[in-house]
Amino acid sequence: MGLETATAIVLRTIDYQESSKIITVLTESFGKFALIARGAKKPKGQYSGVLEVGNTLDISFAYKPNRTVQDLRSVDLVLSVSNLRRDFITWLLLFQVLDRITALIHEHEINNDLYKLLSQFLIWLTQQEQVPVHVLPYIQIRCMSCSGIELQFELTKLAKQSYLHIPSGLLSEISTQAGEKKFNHRQTKFLIAVLLSKSKDFLTINLSKNELVELVQHLDAYFHYHIEGYNPQRSQQFFDLVVS
Repeated sequence: MGLETATAIVLRTIDYQESSKIITVLTESFGKFALIARGAKKPKGQYSGVLEVGNTLDISFAYKPNRTVQDLRSVDLVLSVSNLRRDFITWLLLFQVLDRITALIHEHEINNDLYKLLSQFLIWLTQQEQVPVHVLPYIQIRCMSCSGIELQFELTKLAKQSYLHIPSGLLSEISTQAGEKKFNHRQTKFLIAVLLSKSKDFLTINLSKNELVELVQHLDAYFHYHIEGYNPQRSQQFFDLVVS
């Protein structure tokens, strides 16, 4: 048994027995894995208020390759997301993003690009006064690049509609094949802004709730086809709560 260290982002937590928790974390060096935090539920323990979903931590843990759950030994808080609780929409958005990234990466799979994307996103999120829900499909598209399933872009800037061929990842103005998802003018404009521009122009595009739901669900369908074990996430309820 060796003692290892890592910077870890907390993806999930569950209560375990009377006083402990099991947390799922994402790290740059070890990928995604589970840790048992013994005594984490004690109000005055070393883990009190630290092992929260979305927090970034410096951890040490006893590592055994044949174990499914490693043993957490110490933790220092690097970045807290507790301030996000003050805004209902931002707090729910955080969980939408974390749930998707958790589903995208398998146990012990190392994906440095996905780790860096999430780390940068959390820093940015904690610095914002207000966060538009358009960020969710933006993050989905960024996750595609990090997961090796980047969209194949064949659109002009003036495209009025577009089609995503799910098996190939081709995004085109022309419908030619089965297995496609169609995007209307505003959804297409959003995709072009994200894929062709390095600015934040996509945030100014006014999408209705139904357009946002459909856009997110179509992108989730793409993940479902290409990533083993990925199931479409529940986005309808999220948009019902945050968009009038």
